[in-house]
Amino acid sequence: MFLLGKDKNGFSITQYINELYRIYRMQDYLSDYGKRLVQSTLREGSDAYHTKVPILYRFPVIILVLAVLSISGTFYVSRMMHRDMVVPVVRLACISRKIAGNDFSNEDVEVENQDEIGELVRAFNKMKHSTSQYITTLKEKNEMADLLHKEEIEKMEIEKRLDATKLELLKNQINPHFLFNTLNMISCMAKLEDAGTTERMIECLGNLFRYNLKTPESEVLLKKELQVVSDYMYLQQMRFGSRLHYDIQCLVDSSRIMIPTFTLQPLVENAVVHGISKKEEGGNIRIRIWERNQKIMISVADTGVGMSEESLGELREALANHSTARVGIGAGNIYQRIHRMYDGGNFQIYSRQGHGTAVLLTIPVRL
Repeated sequence: MFLLGKDKNGFSITQYINELYRIYRMQDYLSDYGKRLVQSTLREGSDAYHTKVPILYRFPVIILVLAVLSISGTFYVSRMMHRDMVVPVVRLACISRKIAGNDFSNEDVEVENQDEIGELVRAFNKMKHSTSQYITTLKEKNEMADLLHKEEIEKMEIEKRLDATKLELLKNQINPHFLFNTLNMISCMAKLEDAGTTERMIECLGNLFRYNLKTPESEVLLKKELQVVSDYMYLQQMRFGSRLHYDIQCLVDSSRIMIPTFTLQPLVENAVVHGISKKEEGGNIRIRIWERNQKIMISVADTGVGMSEESLGELREALANHSTARVGIGAGNIYQRIHRMYDGGNFQIYSRQGHGTAVLLTIPVRL
């Protein structure tokens, strides 16, 4: 009766059971549909995963390639910056330090780039050359000023020596006519008295005075200078006798060669006074003249007492510094005249203590 009965809503038990089974079937369908949907979704996800797996496998390779390209690009840019920026700047800094030490011998910095660094390098090179030229000009001006100052000092020294010479001439002034007339009178008296040696001595002395007082030229023939030396040596041989010997060897034409006036006699006189006279046994004086490479070589050598190396060095230094007070007016005057009158002229002195002294003159040929 219960199974056939109805509930309060008017549904029978049979209908209720039928609806309940229908609902169960719907649940089963939904559950089955859900399973199929999950499987389908999983299947689609698996297909998508398998599709993208090759891309995922390539991704590390792509990253590695990009990393290599990035490192290579960075290295290239770094090398380019080092070549175009760092190297020129370092080179400029190194040259700047040397320029600060007044060293402009470095070569210019060369760059190919046309950017700001290139303009900086080219401007620096121009500045270096301009500074070098400016400093060179300043040095030349200073050297010129020093040279002018030295010449001014030399001029003052010459003026002082000239004043001293004038004073000395005033102290020792003798009337040449009176002197020559007196010597001629003495020579005539010696001839009347048949004193040949005395007559020759007076004649030689007269020739010396006449040459010294009446020769205004700056250059004379070598022949005339040799004659003066012969007259002078004759008088000295009368004084020293057998202690003094001399020899003249002239290998050039003395009648066509010009040399400075008062050149040989002062050198021979120095050899006699400072070399032979101080040696008890006396010595020899040899004058040798020859030509070499269009230059006249004149050697005046003696076998006197000579000089030590220290004294010779001081003498050479005094000649170079035009200090006539230390070397004597004769030798100092000859040294200065040869160097001033001739381009390529020279005055050299050699000596050895106990063996003698030699003076070598070099005079360009003037015909």
